[in-house]
Amino acid sequence: MIVSRLTVLAGAAAILVACTAEGPRGADAVPVAFDGAYASGAARIAHGARLSDVLGCTSCHGVGLTGGNYADDPDGELIFASNLTRSIEGWSDGEVEALLRTGVHPRRDQLYYMPSKSLQRLSAADMGALIAYLRALEPTGRDWPAPREGAGMQALVRMGVLDTSRGAVEAYRLNPAPGMGEELALGRYVASVTCAECHGPDLRGQSPGAPGFQHMDAYSAEELSRLLEDGVTRGGDAHGMMALVARREMSALTDDERAAVVAYVRALAAAE
Repeated sequence: MIVSRLTVLAGAAAILVACTAEGPRGADAVPVAFDGAYASGAARIAHGARLSDVLGCTSCHGVGLTGGNYADDPDGELIFASNLTRSIEGWSDGEVEALLRTGVHPRRDQLYYMPSKSLQRLSAADMGALIAYLRALEPTGRDWPAPREGAGMQALVRMGVLDTSRGAVEAYRLNPAPGMGEELALGRYVASVTCAECHGPDLRGQSPGAPGFQHMDAYSAEELSRLLEDGVTRGGDAHGMMALVARREMSALTDDERAAVVAYVRALAAAE
């Protein structure tokens, strides 16, 4: 059955993340994760809430994760962001994780815009905290219709303008971000599950407008930190997608996480 297959895929992906994350290798090794991933109780729920900002859940599904009209077309084709306070009711944790990691919806054919290509890299601890937070949400609002597809949407998929969520998962799995040693493992991890959505699986850039990290050598550590937190470039500009992502998502990073990403980016640039 499709649910069983997805659950197996999710488990395999979680094992892959744990095995490939750079960090201590001993018997007591703890896989690299966001700060707070190994908390318990209310602190674990709070960590999941922070991840919903960092990973862009609230950017698409709304601050309260109640969803809404995400994309529409004048010909009547619609895509709705699901109401996450209601839509996963009755799902197992394995089904939720499988959807996030594989981009395959267990109850319909297509899933659009879900960044599974980078979310597949999320550690087991972080994934567990995110799902725990979703489970803790009080159901509110309304359910939204499934996507309404048509010729225009299908044409966008064929042209590569619109991607189904499962489309880039394999490419990202096969092209990890460069490893730079244990000291930079946290920065690599955070960048791999956040920045990689726009800057490419190996962070070497994607067109249009997402430069490779190897070209960021002109930025100082302070300038990179400001770019991540406020979306302000070296030239003092703060506009476009980076400004939006920085303020909605990357600003929720802890100081240590932001510093780790900065150190990793500078190491990649210096290595070129």
